Amino acid sequence: MPLKDLLKKRFTSAIQSIPPPAWKILITDDHSQALLDSVYNNFDILQQNVTSVEPLHSPRPPMSVDAIYLLTPTSQNVDRILADFSGRRTYKSAHLYFIDGIDDRLAQKLTDGLQGGVLQAFVELYCNVWAIEDRVFSLKNPGSFFTMFGPLGGAASADLAVEAFEDDVKVAGRSILNFLATIDESPYIRYYQPHHHPPLGPLAAQAQASAPVQQQAPQSLRWRSAMGGGPKTPEIVGEHLSKKIANQLQLDLDEYLQNNPEFPPASGRPKGVLFVVDRSMDPAAPLLHEFWYQAMANDLLKIEDGVRYKYTYTNTIGGKEEKVAELTEADPVWCSVRHLHMKDAIDTLMTDFGRFAQENAGFGGGGNVNVNDLKDMLASLPQFQTQREQFSLHLDMAQECMSLFEKKKLSLVANVEQCCATGYTSEGKTPKTIVEEMVPLLDDRVNITSLDKVRIMALYILFRDGVADEDRRRLYQHARLSISEQDMVNNMIHLGVKVIKDSSRSNKSRIKQKPSNQEGEYELSRYKPIVQMVLEDQSSSRLDQSNFPYVRDAPVDATTSLRGGNTLAAPSQSGSLRSARPTWHKASSARMNNTEGKQRIIIFIAGGMTYSEMRCAYTVGRALGKDVYIGSTHVLTPEIFTQQMRALGRGGIGANPPGGIQPHPQGPSRPHRSPGQPTSYQNILDFRHWTVPVGPPILPPPQPQVQNQHLQQPKLQHQSSYASSLNDSMSNLSMGSGKDGVEKKKKKKLFGMKI
Repeated sequence: MPLKDLLKKRFTSAIQSIPPPAWKILITDDHSQALLDSVYNNFDILQQNVTSVEPLHSPRPPMSVDAIYLLTPTSQNVDRILADFSGRRTYKSAHLYFIDGIDDRLAQKLTDGLQGGVLQAFVELYCNVWAIEDRVFSLKNPGSFFTMFGPLGGAASADLAVEAFEDDVKVAGRSILNFLATIDESPYIRYYQPHHHPPLGPLAAQAQASAPVQQQAPQSLRWRSAMGGGPKTPEIVGEHLSKKIANQLQLDLDEYLQNNPEFPPASGRPKGVLFVVDRSMDPAAPLLHEFWYQAMANDLLKIEDGVRYKYTYTNTIGGKEEKVAELTEADPVWCSVRHLHMKDAIDTLMTDFGRFAQENAGFGGGGNVNVNDLKDMLASLPQFQTQREQFSLHLDMAQECMSLFEKKKLSLVANVEQCCATGYTSEGKTPKTIVEEMVPLLDDRVNITSLDKVRIMALYILFRDGVADEDRRRLYQHARLSISEQDMVNNMIHLGVKVIKDSSRSNKSRIKQKPSNQEGEYELSRYKPIVQMVLEDQSSSRLDQSNFPYVRDAPVDATTSLRGGNTLAAPSQSGSLRSARPTWHKASSARMNNTEGKQRIIIFIAGGMTYSEMRCAYTVGRALGKDVYIGSTHVLTPEIFTQQMRALGRGGIGANPPGGIQPHPQGPSRPHRSPGQPTSYQNILDFRHWTVPVGPPILPPPQPQVQNQHLQQPKLQHQSSYASSLNDSMSNLSMGSGKDGVEKKKKKKLFGMKI
């Protein structure tokens, strides 16, 4: 089942906990409402006998209905719930649903404070994670890139940076747990253990004071040469980021299993495997120009959050209109082409459009048409508005991408990038003329942007495993990069990349990928993300345990295959993804659509994931017959990645990362703790999800005693007096609006509710 549907199912269980015909009100906070909006629209919620959806921190008037609270479990929210039932009942009863686990102290406070039959339900949903696609989840925390990889800086910022790092590790572990609870999976946990560089970021300082640990078992030849091993595996000093998060996740999962002995529910699928890796495993992926439709569009076009794209289209009367498109699963054309190579995407769009044109009367056109002809034909289509706009959108996007491809000379740029990233030319030979091909591109002031030059140089340094300082300066002079643009390259050192070559022996820390020269492999898209190689080797039991150890004991079959040396499990019958022209975009068979019984493989990338890596969750899963999910702290485009690299070198940046949480003057201070020490997850939630408080609902003044025959008129007077009092009181609050209150009151009257 798609991840968004699984998340929606959790929210639905809360909304439908009070079955029809009873009416109820839904109370949310800012964060829980945003999560709810990602899978639900407001109309569908109101159709389930919900009178309205109200913010928790607002002056809500009393109502004689049951209330469902769908909230983030913070101390502030708990106090606000109790305020709703202090001295009087704002609602008939309270059904509490928290999107994450709540601290025992707060849970006890709620049960003690909601007596007399008020508390009717108390559930921890564990769904505090963003489902951005059917197979993709995110923490939406780009600031964690700086806390996880940024240098500590001086003494003034070091403790704060370490505290922020510990907080983000704890949040990452708990967020992955929420994802596992949502999909009902308790997997084996493996993590990325690099051997070619020491721990990074705040962990680097801890590693310097640590003694070397016992040497790991020898690596297989494939991963030893790929990930930087020499004749012997080097000793591991300190704890790396991926291991830190994996251990935190294991602690959280153990606690969850202890409190939920029935988890996970019985199923026919094999136990899943979860990999915790980080951005240092594959620093090349965010730098490359990708020519798969979704990745290329997000690289070259202005698409907000990977979803919203503003474009101009021609309407049925020939006029130009501007519209914002939503690139989501609701757009079937987008879903059919987003993971195709741009060439195949254009072919598919033209073929599908031709079929669409033939199926609609009054739509003419010849057989051989180009993209512009198709767009003109679309403008004359008299019906099927939605399909017409979708085809027009994607034809426009494809045409714009190809126009920029020519303008920016991306064929020449991408050829250099692929040679640097794979270590081979398209003929499978060692590149010997990269400098000669690269320097003219760096000198080009007209067609090659500074950002593209940064990407070329960073990939070249990766290919060379560092360059001499004088050579690096010459390249900067050719490219005419500013100091801040040079920092984008120089700060790669904080991802474990050797930027300046020294006298030490090179460990060749990057994987070389020789082209297969088979049908379906594109010359400018030869590079396979390391994530794809991990998934393929895991499926065929070839993944080396010294580079990807298990947090706990390995499964029996993994141990057996490791002892067997070269006697490895046979690869999947579907073979390599490059063995033939991809056909997964075509109509899938019932077997491929049926996910029951498939093993789940989950990859979490700390420090950001690229669209090419997201694509692997779909393509590799189909090729290997696995249920693959991928998640990260945030989604990367080349522009976002290079902008983050620009600031990464500032000392102590993790203490106050760009775009981080800015404390409100009235809000809580950072969680109390000893300098540099971790705090509880509850304290982190309280700090990150605090909002400006709004007073509780205004109590009406007591009604005067009147005779029954005069009851109606005084009641009208009382309502007028109460409304005046409510408006006067709300004007004194720091937040809230009398206008909003009136609008909500009118909306509730539409349902025939007595207020």
